[in-house]
Amino acid sequence: PAQLAEPQLGEGQLAAVRGMVATLAARLEAAPDDPEGWVRLVRSYAVLGDGAKRDEALTKAKARYADQPDVLKALDLAAKTEPMR
Repeated sequence: PAQLAEPQLGEGQLAAVRGMVATLAARLEAAPDDPEGWVRLVRSYAVLGDGAKRDEALTKAKARYADQPDVLKALDLAAKTEPMR
């Protein structure tokens, strides 16, 4: 059976995605009390294959939500997201 090709992003689309992720990161720096936002940010960096930024965001979020096991679990799952190819 023929396999479907994975969707690929063009350079313009990838730049737009990176811009949205940067906007999310800036918003969380200004207003960090958003656990779902931190999960999205960690997942976004993981998908983009940016391990350094993923780990930095994960460390900040885990420190902020250290007393919330549900958030910590969601962060760990987000960090394990496979990068796009």
